[in-house]
Amino acid sequence: MQNRKNAGGMLTRFVRAGLVAVLIPLAGCATTYHPENSTGGYTNSRLADTTYRVRFKGNNYTSRDKVEQFLLYRCAQLTTQLGYDHFVLVAEDTLDISDLFAQAGLFPHNYYATAHIRVLASADHAAAYNAKEVMRRIEAQYPNELSSLGSSEYQLLPDQKLGVL
Repeated sequence: MQNRKNAGGMLTRFVRAGLVAVLIPLAGCATTYHPENSTGGYTNSRLADTTYRVRFKGNNYTSRDKVEQFLLYRCAQLTTQLGYDHFVLVAEDTLDISDLFAQAGLFPHNYYATAHIRVLASADHAAAYNAKEVMRRIEAQYPNELSSLGSSEYQLLPDQKLGVL
């Protein structure tokens, strides 16, 4: 009977140690700027000739402000990659997609931002953003994460889908 208790206690300690070993490296890792994967990132899809849906998903360690700034950065970057200079935000929204633990206050919240943009060759619209200026401003705000990117990083590949999801 004593051996069963020791074996059970050892198994419990082993499982706890394993969980700690896996979770510690993940703790505090905010989503970086990159195409979406399991830790978040951006996606975009073409809705019409000059209209696109752009999304940026953070994780529990990415602030709402950062998610919204990275969404705006992706809008600007996509605009320049498509050969345009300006864009207009047709619609935008940020959702709190936190799990129950975050909603209970045990973890930070998780945000997902979406924008519909129309790309423009010139600033004919009063609310038009200058894409290169937006990129410069946000790169200055997040120099360690964006300053080396410019508009050349994450270029659209010939086979990258921009069609309707």
